[in-house]
Amino acid sequence: MKGSPADLDRHNRMGFCFVRHVDGWSFVGAAGEPFIVPITGNALVSDGEALRLMALSGTGIARLARWHVEPDIAAGRLVPLLEDFNPGDEELTHAVYVGQGKHLPARVRAFLDFLVE
Repeated sequence: MKGSPADLDRHNRMGFCFVRHVDGWSFVGAAGEPFIVPITGNALVSDGEALRLMALSGTGIARLARWHVEPDIAAGRLVPLLEDFNPGDEELTHAVYVGQGKHLPARVRAFLDFLVE
């Protein structure tokens, strides 16, 4: 889909309500210059899955990690926008599943403490 980041002014840009290292969506111009488009939509959430569901419902446009929305893109439920302006950024994801139980093995606790440092 063609267009430019300036076209985003006509759309509801949804985003996250928590502090991020960049306050807006990063893009790169034709000459390679980076710039930010602020998030000015009517929906700010703290959960990527909520943002994905809102995009699927047509509430607005969201910028989400490719790994999160790839199945929706493949199925035609979501459409990538402005890929020519993507600066190639990748958001690191750090996650550890510790299970449902209350007991956390000491070696897992030690590893998590190490990662936090």
